[in-house]
Amino acid sequence: MNKKGFTLMEILVSALILALVMTGMANIFLASRRHLMRTRSKIQAAELGRLFLAPLQMGVRQDTWADSNNVLHEGTWYCDGVAGHTQQPGCPSEAERTLDGIIYKAKYTINRDNPIANVNKVKVDITWTEPSS
Repeated sequence: MNKKGFTLMEILVSALILALVMTGMANIFLASRRHLMRTRSKIQAAELGRLFLAPLQMGVRQDTWADSNNVLHEGTWYCDGVAGHTQQPGCPSEAERTLDGIIYKAKYTINRDNPIANVNKVKVDITWTEPSS
């Protein structure tokens, strides 16, 4: 019994330990990939915020400030192409709102609850559906 080598039990235990370590590493890799994709979507949405706000900046005119023809009149507006939603004038097309196969949508809430005269508050909520992979 002076033979050098590993017993079957030692090989099985080491294979089991290796399998557990590799499973843990794979889970860490997949979780970080999902986190990266979520973060990328958030960054793209933030960048698209400029695209959604550009038509508002271009349409604001002092001569139409008080009437309903101004793009910043009070209410809730959408940029999502959904039937029944009041679409914001100058809303980017669906192709312009699509990045990496993700369609981004915006909801504008405009109100005049501001202590400063002639200043409207614009809140833009950007939404999207996370990819499944």
